[in-house]
Amino acid sequence: MTSKLYEFTSYYMEVNKIYNEDCMKTMERLHDIDCVITSPPYNTSRKGSSLTDADSNIRYDEFDDCRPNEEYIEWTCDIFRGFDKCLKENGSVLYNLSYSAENIALMWLTIAAIMERTNFTVADCIVWKKASAVPNSESTNKLTRICEFVFVMCRKSELGTFCCYKEKGIQRPNGQQHYKNYFNYLEAPNNDESCPIHKATFSSVLVQKLLLLYTKRDDVVYDPFMGTGTTAIGCIRQHRHYVGSELSQRYVEWAQQRIAKENSQLKFDFGIA
Repeated sequence: MTSKLYEFTSYYMEVNKIYNEDCMKTMERLHDIDCVITSPPYNTSRKGSSLTDADSNIRYDEFDDCRPNEEYIEWTCDIFRGFDKCLKENGSVLYNLSYSAENIALMWLTIAAIMERTNFTVADCIVWKKASAVPNSESTNKLTRICEFVFVMCRKSELGTFCCYKEKGIQRPNGQQHYKNYFNYLEAPNNDESCPIHKATFSSVLVQKLLLLYTKRDDVVYDPFMGTGTTAIGCIRQHRHYVGSELSQRYVEWAQQRIAKENSQLKFDFGIA
């Protein structure tokens, strides 16, 4: 899938591109996005770790993943305020979050704050069951976490109308429409591949399953934390357009290599010279 200029109300912006910048800057120029799919930083690096400490549990090279809870929560709410400005009517935000043994409450506090402080609410919660959980828990009383969550968020005013493309089933004589059952439980690998520069990658299989539910062909999907390009790969495979933001130049370069490889494979599969 090649880049193209996507027409907005008063300007053009290139899609099928990752912008090496803060997502708030991207969203200042972004409008008419059909869906947001992202796995943001969870703020779960260990307390006391340092961005300059090579032995610390830091997952990102341009982002402090060990902020005070309230700072992280308000930062997240600011991002959702940005979504409110650039997301189409009845668009959805598919927000993958988890929690850490050191800070179990933060995920729930963050979701509660989004609902209290922004125009968004939770419409559904999907459980993502991963293929493995490593390392196994050493806790005497906590279970090993093999599942994460994808919060399906929409504007509060669009709770009954936000886009979901479920297959229609039978229609009762009284006109009531029934739909195929889709369970809020999805199985997908932990990630796509080993990545030497990013230790918290996402799953393009999960992305594709979400795309098939909440978007249609040629929709534009935004990922404000594109990382090493997983959402872009999922979009390419399902014939959606993507826009990404990513602070790390290293991640952007890695993602571009992955995307080029994916596009080359598609050309080969379809016999395109």
